[in-house]
Amino acid sequence: MQFLYTGYYDAERMDALSKEEIDALMSRCDELMITFNEQVNVLSEWHPGLTTQAFYWQDGVVQKKVEPDRTHGEQIGSLIVFEARDLDQAMELASLHPTTQVAEGESYGWRAEVRPLSGTS
Repeated sequence: MQFLYTGYYDAERMDALSKEEIDALMSRCDELMITFNEQVNVLSEWHPGLTTQAFYWQDGVVQKKVEPDRTHGEQIGSLIVFEARDLDQAMELASLHPTTQVAEGESYGWRAEVRPLSGTS
């Protein structure tokens, strides 16, 4: 089955760090990502930017608007599609990601969720 891993972070907390602090934090993730990529069958991975637009129906017409400033609050840091036998194994594999391996991540609002993708077997 295929699963979607969505990793989140708090933009304000991360942006408060200096470049050196971010580099040091990310360097602690390097070995963990090697392990993650060795043990998880990753099919695709993205790291979305902060610029977004939204669209929706209003009075029978599709409306479009630029979303509010995405440099504040919780943001999506990574989207990963990977394979696992079932949701239990997906959670086990996802827990290898630095989001749950780097203790300092808690201070920066790091969290993740895993969802099965429909129509996969």
